[in-house]
Amino acid sequence: MTSILEEFAYGNLSPEAQPFHRNSEYSEAMRLLTRNEEYLLERLNEEEKILFEKYIDAQDELNRLTAVGNLIYGYKLGVTMTAEVFVGMDDLFQHGGNR
Repeated sequence: MTSILEEFAYGNLSPEAQPFHRNSEYSEAMRLLTRNEEYLLERLNEEEKILFEKYIDAQDELNRLTAVGNLIYGYKLGVTMTAEVFVGMDDLFQHGGNR
């Protein structure tokens, strides 16, 4: 059995690849986005479609960078909180949990 770190290193775990349920809030938002995108594309000429695709690509990149930044920040925050718990364990036992 491989460890979580090994699975992550081999690319078998990804925080980006998350399944979602069909009747979830996320699924409904995705349907609305798709419907509006199709509606908009039907009304654009070819030049406007190219510009819109560039816009979507830029938004996708921004979303990717935001997701990566949030993952890193959240991980660091969680590790920091965990470290604080371990550093403060003596205090917890000395005072019986009361301050």
